[in-house]
Amino acid sequence: MQLAQLEAAVCERILCEREGGMNDHRRELTRLLRRLRKGDTVIVPALDRLTRGGPFKMLSVLADITSRGATYRSLAEPWADITHELGEVLAALVGYSARKTREDIIRRTSEGRKRAREKGIKFGRKPKLTLDERRVARELCATGKSQRDVAIAFGVSSSTISRICATDNIDQGTKPTNETAPFSV
Repeated sequence: MQLAQLEAAVCERILCEREGGMNDHRRELTRLLRRLRKGDTVIVPALDRLTRGGPFKMLSVLADITSRGATYRSLAEPWADITHELGEVLAALVGYSARKTREDIIRRTSEGRKRAREKGIKFGRKPKLTLDERRVARELCATGKSQRDVAIAFGVSSSTISRICATDNIDQGTKPTNETAPFSV
């Protein structure tokens, strides 16, 4: 049905994508964008045929088309025909709306992170080792134990122990304890 629509629109060249719309590595779309020249018009049966990655992904593809000096036209959505003045205005409004929505999302998430930090919530992965375990690991490395042996004893990677041993002030502000590690090296 889509091929018939494009043939009826008298398209010079028709590219058929075999990949799903959510796939980022779409060979034919990449080929289309690479071949676009100033003055070309990309015609699609419907905008959702261009990409299924949501409005931001679609707008990104549409922006890529127009940045190359080409235009686009959707057979199912006449408002998305930027070969006419009204289509350009509507496309600009849709683009503005998507950009504004994205800015609002970024602002709200930034405010949420700020409030969470003020409440003392820590972000990121939890440390593999407690402060006491880090201290013991550093002490073991300082006594000549290999970082690999210390890593095996704690059940972590050698790079974790390497980072811990390279950090001198990790325990700043903590009280030393007489606790020993529940393992032997």
